[in-house]
Amino acid sequence: MLRPEEMTRAVVVGSIESLDKTIDCLYELGILHLIDFTKQDEEFKLGQPLPKASDASQKLLKLRSMIRTLEIESHRPEKRLDTKDMKGKLEQALITLDLNTSSKAEARQKIQSLIREREAEIRALEPIRSFGVPVELFEGYENISVFVGTCKQDPEDALEKKVKDYELMKLARKGDLQVSVFVGNSERPEVARILADNGFQEMKLPKLSGDPAKLTDQLGAEIADLQKDLERIENDLGSVRKQFADFIIASEEDLTIEVLKAETPLRIATTSNSFVIDGWIPNSKMAEVQGALDKLCCGTVFVETVPQEKEEEPPVKLKNPRLVRPFEFFINLVSTPKYEEIDPTLVLFITFPLFFGFMIGDLGFGLCLMALGALIMIKMKSSKDLYQLGTIILAGGILASIFGTFVFAEAFGVPFHPSSGEGGYSWEVLGNIPIHPMLDKMHDIQEMLGISLLAGWLHLTLGLVFGVFNNLRHNKKHALGKIAWLIVLFGLFEEIMTVAGNATQTSAFVNSTVFSMMPHNILMLIGIKVSVPAVVLIVIGVIALPFTEGPLALSEVIGLFTNLVSYTRLAALAVGKGAMALAFNSLMFPLIFSGNIAFAVLGALALFITQAFFVFFLGALSAGIQAIRLNYVEFFLKFFEGGGTEFQPLTYERKYSTATE
Repeated sequence: MLRPEEMTRAVVVGSIESLDKTIDCLYELGILHLIDFTKQDEEFKLGQPLPKASDASQKLLKLRSMIRTLEIESHRPEKRLDTKDMKGKLEQALITLDLNTSSKAEARQKIQSLIREREAEIRALEPIRSFGVPVELFEGYENISVFVGTCKQDPEDALEKKVKDYELMKLARKGDLQVSVFVGNSERPEVARILADNGFQEMKLPKLSGDPAKLTDQLGAEIADLQKDLERIENDLGSVRKQFADFIIASEEDLTIEVLKAETPLRIATTSNSFVIDGWIPNSKMAEVQGALDKLCCGTVFVETVPQEKEEEPPVKLKNPRLVRPFEFFINLVSTPKYEEIDPTLVLFITFPLFFGFMIGDLGFGLCLMALGALIMIKMKSSKDLYQLGTIILAGGILASIFGTFVFAEAFGVPFHPSSGEGGYSWEVLGNIPIHPMLDKMHDIQEMLGISLLAGWLHLTLGLVFGVFNNLRHNKKHALGKIAWLIVLFGLFEEIMTVAGNATQTSAFVNSTVFSMMPHNILMLIGIKVSVPAVVLIVIGVIALPFTEGPLALSEVIGLFTNLVSYTRLAALAVGKGAMALAFNSLMFPLIFSGNIAFAVLGALALFITQAFFVFFLGALSAGIQAIRLNYVEFFLKFFEGGGTEFQPLTYERKYSTATE
């Protein structure tokens, strides 16, 4: 689980006549990560697409054109169609679809264009419609200039003062003024200046003749007729869509796969008589590949292993149990691990729900998160990422419910039992729940801080141990550096636990177990307990760091301390979320239990809204962010580099079709 699948560099070699069957076999197996062939020479050339590629590509283009024409891009067939049956009907179906869609699509496009033209003409006639002057009279004069458009201000006063002979027609509208000005050519410049000063915007009139009002009505009638024709065509296309949508989508998927296979030779090396497919195969699948090829190609294709070159890094195929696999979502958000790196998915599977559950720590909110996660998983099965996210939320909700039930004994911020000696609201109003809290968020803050620091020390220690193993093979110096950091971390944690003493059960437990074998030499400096063994360990680690990690590593010692202290956010968020819930409950419960029905309803509604948004949504969001942050920033930086190549085998996915022999 902590290491990816072991890979073997292999070549598949065979007779060129077996290439088609070999490609089909490799795609069906889905276990060969192809290395593209790029170094051509006199003997080996890039292959040519298989003969069926051209015909399949043409049919695929036609189908995709029909998908756009029928607007069925988002259509999802309810059941899968048999590929053998589809291929038998495809030729005739394409002819039928072409006859039923091409002409109608062209007609639809023409009608839509005509409708847009008529609408533009109506908009152009609008400024002169109320003037009652035929359209043709607004142009065609030798000695008269005509201005038609809109003005922001009325230009009549300026025209009266500056222009001797003109004809002005105007109509006030909301926000502007429709104007039409007839003037002699000699005074055209002056009129243009006046109109410009008043915010004139010219409008071009359509090449029509007749009364604008009648023309507008006529154009409107034409648009109505065109809309009826368009509706009739859309109904015809709708019938085609209803009859053929499933077939088109499933056939498009099948042809896409066929073209994908047929163009694979463009990525491999070939000669006139043979082919060579280079790639990576998981060690555990080598026998399966050879067996399948022997069965299909009758011994004409062979699989040979190739020595791995030093600079080569195999692709990474993470190897995690099904239960752990959804947490690869967090790995994919960062980077694929390198082939030699430890895969941290299993650690995320454990630590993320634990951190998240500890910070939420509430049975009620945990059950809500479980319901939300389950809902996302059910509704988003088609989306791998969202399905994984739903699984992660479900896991977080389960741990939040466990912590809320057995550790904090509360639901929706209300404890199962009243705090001893304090009274207050509790679930005892409805019934006695025989579970008492191990920790009280409002009182056992020191204990929660101790638990957080212990979790941080264990988490960081594991990260540094992973760093040792990651560097052990190729960089022993860095591996020793990680050991030096482990020594410093151990010393820092021992000093923190020494200062804590027996103040908490956690520190008392750690001091009596983990550090029980260490010498108990303690000094008091300015009122602070200082563990001599802890200081010695820190000094040893600090001395070793410049020789293993370089002098700059000394500046990161304080950073390691802050990394450790950073885990106290687990306790801080748990207390903060609990305090928020308590505050809202304290404000609203007196209204709910006041005896006044109106106040009770308003109080319950206000409590639901505030709890849902501030406590549930913001609390869960902040807890999720901090839980993943502790992994990304504090944990990953101790060992994780990433930058690996994801294993991408020759494969395909059928959603709407079923292949048959």
